[in-house]
Amino acid sequence: MTQISDLMNMGPKTQKWLHDINIYSEEDLRRAGVVTAYCQLKARDPQKINLMMLWAMQGALMGINCIHLPQEIKDSLKEELFNP
Repeated sequence: MTQISDLMNMGPKTQKWLHDINIYSEEDLRRAGVVTAYCQLKARDPQKINLMMLWAMQGALMGINCIHLPQEIKDSLKEELFNP
């Protein structure tokens, strides 16, 4: 099982925030879904959590740096987030 700390884009603060919502591994994040995890994090700390967190989590699951996340994936995630 791949731990959150072993994934790309997951620094110490992000790891702590994810642990706070009981996400400890890649499997946990996949099971929860990045949009759901983002919403939980945003509800806990709306001032610190922004769309970069959503991009970072998706990038982590894809094994790519979040700055290289394709626009169509970002658009799809925003659609899911804002039009559930």
